[in-house]
Amino acid sequence: MNDRITFRLGPLAGPLAAYCEKRGTTPSDAIRLALSRLLRVEAPEMTPGNPAIGDQAEAGAAARWKPKRKR
Repeated sequence: MNDRITFRLGPLAGPLAAYCEKRGTTPSDAIRLALSRLLRVEAPEMTPGNPAIGDQAEAGAAARWKPKRKR
């Protein structure tokens, strides 16, 4: 399961930015908290950073060292 979702905030972007700045949080954390309250579940603790960065770095290194095709 991919846990990334992208959506357009529209006119909510300004109030969300103000909320985050005032409370020293990130938009992701604020949305996660709001969604957990809506769903009446506990907000999950998320580890900082990209958990898939190791796989992405490994794939990038493999692609760099892959022999180039000759024309």
